[in-house]
Amino acid sequence: MAYVKVKQIKTTLQKTMAYITNPAKTENYRLVSTTTGERVKNPDAMAQAFLMALDRAKGGAKRENAVLAHHIIQSFDPNDPITADEAHSLGVRFIEELSGGAHDYVIATHVDKDHLHNHILLCPNNNITHKNIRVQKGSLKQWREISDKLCAEIGLNVIPATTKERAEPSMEEVQLTARGESFKDALCVMIDRACATAGTFDEFKRELAVKGIEVNVRGSHLTYILADSNRRIRDIRLGIGYNELGVMGKIGRDTFNVIGFDQSMIAKRGDGKVRVWLPGSHRKLLLTIPIDRIVRDGRTWRAYLPEDTRQVITDPEGGYKRTVECDDLYKWFARPSFRIEDYARRRLDPSDLRGLGRRAIAQAIACDQIESSLDELRAISRTLRAGDTRQQAYDKLSAQVESDGIQMRALIAAIAEARDHGDDTTQLELQLVQIETHSAETARNAIALRRLMRRSDNEQQRKQQEMSAQKHRHRGRS
Repeated sequence: MAYVKVKQIKTTLQKTMAYITNPAKTENYRLVSTTTGERVKNPDAMAQAFLMALDRAKGGAKRENAVLAHHIIQSFDPNDPITADEAHSLGVRFIEELSGGAHDYVIATHVDKDHLHNHILLCPNNNITHKNIRVQKGSLKQWREISDKLCAEIGLNVIPATTKERAEPSMEEVQLTARGESFKDALCVMIDRACATAGTFDEFKRELAVKGIEVNVRGSHLTYILADSNRRIRDIRLGIGYNELGVMGKIGRDTFNVIGFDQSMIAKRGDGKVRVWLPGSHRKLLLTIPIDRIVRDGRTWRAYLPEDTRQVITDPEGGYKRTVECDDLYKWFARPSFRIEDYARRRLDPSDLRGLGRRAIAQAIACDQIESSLDELRAISRTLRAGDTRQQAYDKLSAQVESDGIQMRALIAAIAEARDHGDDTTQLELQLVQIETHSAETARNAIALRRLMRRSDNEQQRKQQEMSAQKHRHRGRS
């Protein structure tokens, strides 16, 4: 397992750079890597590279209270079966995914203590947009989730989350739970029982339907609907064990890698299996997936593949081509956390970005921007009470953004494959128009919700100021 913490460097960049790259701690610089272009034995030059990058941002490195670097420490359990090289490699993957490959960094793995740990200095300035990354409330949780995922991929234990993974219960729910009458607790029991008896996601839905509970799929989130009252409970209200990944894990008694694809990528269905073209293989390679590993959301299909199983790749005639690790499938498919724009530019020919390809990339950028614009809403929504109408609006908005993103990744792969094969893209263009419409509506909703939250927060601050002024006047009279 790995524990992640972060602090900001505002005045001692050169000193910190020299400390983390200390040859006595890093096997004589062997366990030091950087993207600055400078030699790892020259900490002053790497620090200067950070400052030069920061000067391209508004205000530069000399503005008051400027953050010169984010110092991230990733510490591994002494009992973990991990070598220094593996820890360093994992740290590089961690910072690359965290930064999206757009920020310079220096990473050094220290071996001088009884536990391995990575020191990472991340330059705040984005080399593409020249805007500084902001560490907000919730950022550290997201970074820890990335680290946990990478640790799990190589078989390390994951530290149990200490932050809330289930919405804060109301006092009424606490009292109901104490009496054994909580609807949410009863729902969790029914879901667990359905998972225990179901062999596929469709069987799971049917098991709950018999009990009067409908399961609605939106993005990778589930909504449980009580048929007789139309009461809706989103998976986030129940905890991470009751979202789509958690349910599939309980059904398959395993942990999974997730891949998504558009329905047009399916070459053949039958005999309880689906054969899918590998994106970018020019329809020369296929992956066969058991139907019980599939969840369908409209035209977007998601496959949950056990991470410890090797996947067999075949040719169109069914002949064996190769066997790959489950994680290696992301050479063809987009990782769920991958920026959509990056995947679009990787899959579509950069020399031909007119027409459909250009629209696809433009829409990918729009989806990424909407996702980024939710950061402020996420921070505010955590302070709202369960059941608040604004919280419900945020939940709906968040599900919409995730659903559009998943569909967009699958659609881009389908567009690229169709273009490579010279197929008609009319149907794909219609799908793109639909996602554009959804994204435009989502953007408008995000703006409206942000205005509402800000107005409410301003009103709350005004009332607090008035109360403070009244207390001050009261003390003055006494």
